[in-house]
Amino acid sequence: MSPVDRTRPPPSQPTPPPATPEFHETILSGGFRVRVAAVPKLPEVAIRLMVDGGAAVEPAADAGVAALTAKVLPSGAAGRTAMQMAEWLDHLGASIGSGVGHDSARFSLHTLSDTCEEALDYLASVVLAPSFLPEEVARVRAEQLDEVRRTGDEPGELASEALSEAIFGDYPYGRPVRGRVETLEGLDSRKLRKFWEHSYEAGSSFLVAAGDVDPEAFVAVVERCFGAWATGGGRSAAVSLPSPVSSAGNVTLVDRPGSQQSEIRIGAVGLARGDDDEIPVLVMNAILGGLFSSRINLNLREDKGWTYGARSGFSLRRAPGPFVASAAVETPVTARAFEEMLFEIRSMTERPPSEDELALARNALILSLPRQFETTSQVASKEAERVAYDLPPDWWERFPARVGQVGRDEVVRVAERYLDPVGLVLVAVGDAAALRADLSSLGRVTERPVP
Repeated sequence: MSPVDRTRPPPSQPTPPPATPEFHETILSGGFRVRVAAVPKLPEVAIRLMVDGGAAVEPAADAGVAALTAKVLPSGAAGRTAMQMAEWLDHLGASIGSGVGHDSARFSLHTLSDTCEEALDYLASVVLAPSFLPEEVARVRAEQLDEVRRTGDEPGELASEALSEAIFGDYPYGRPVRGRVETLEGLDSRKLRKFWEHSYEAGSSFLVAAGDVDPEAFVAVVERCFGAWATGGGRSAAVSLPSPVSSAGNVTLVDRPGSQQSEIRIGAVGLARGDDDEIPVLVMNAILGGLFSSRINLNLREDKGWTYGARSGFSLRRAPGPFVASAAVETPVTARAFEEMLFEIRSMTERPPSEDELALARNALILSLPRQFETTSQVASKEAERVAYDLPPDWWERFPARVGQVGRDEVVRVAERYLDPVGLVLVAVGDAAALRADLSSLGRVTERPVP
């Protein structure tokens, strides 16, 4: 046996593709799609149920109703009280979670293989036969109101919400998913049931499962539990959004008197999920602010020492979501931090990325992908994500090769398109008395109090 040469690192091996199992699809009579994959690693099943009941389809006057509805659903259903539903879930040894974004409502169920059939009974009861008990609606509404009120004590949350409003105005993406105090206080059982009846229907919903199951037998159980779910008008139309209501040279300043730090945001309308530019935009943003070694972070954190971290990202939704660059800095350097972030944004076209920057960005995106498919829960989530945005069946398999093909010219092209200074909106949350003079050098300052 030849000795190991430890003076040189071993040669790199080809990056393994993500371990994506084969999913089998069945469409039930009501239009409900079911996709299931056998992943017999452990005796468990991960289930994702996606419904077109996101915040983008709720009435502006009832902002927060989508999130509140999803939270209330497990708290009483099919003639059972909230306590009885909790005991049923505990008996199964299963766990359920729900979440709402602008595009959809998501229900995550994790169960053992032996109790999968009864767990599907539980999930069907939650989604198809909720009670909307007045006392439970009041209890969950009070919790959501507390969350909203706490936002006033969280500068980062205030900055993000102010930026969304500055970019999108009163269009769906400009409103917080959790709602506002004035809209939540008017929500009751009747309004939640009305939203549920309008949004929760088979034709615009689907279920994904991965785990130790027989696909054919699993679909038969889903047919029994969800087969009677009525269809409706199908998936909601894409949200129609305007151009930003503000422009370069305008700064929104949210006043927090006495604050020692400022939360700063720069944003613009970005792009939709599945857009042809998505992959080059991901590479471009990794260089700009998506990695610890990104230009924005190296400038503000490593070079200037103004922040613990500065970053940027694109929220990819059905309609174009926001681009956001963010940081928290000490009050005296707020205006200069804005200037440096704007400099780095402009430099994406004026100073094209080096080969080292491109290689680091591509490797970060490619090498991190297999880790996102390690568990059954991750596999189910990634497939649900793909289906929700109508991405091609081989999206994840082709992802590494597509990232690897992104070059300097494509990065510059998408930077010019999505980081146009004319469309950038600036927001700061901090002490207005200490900031207004400095920020005026960036343009017209509009002040507002903490909501």
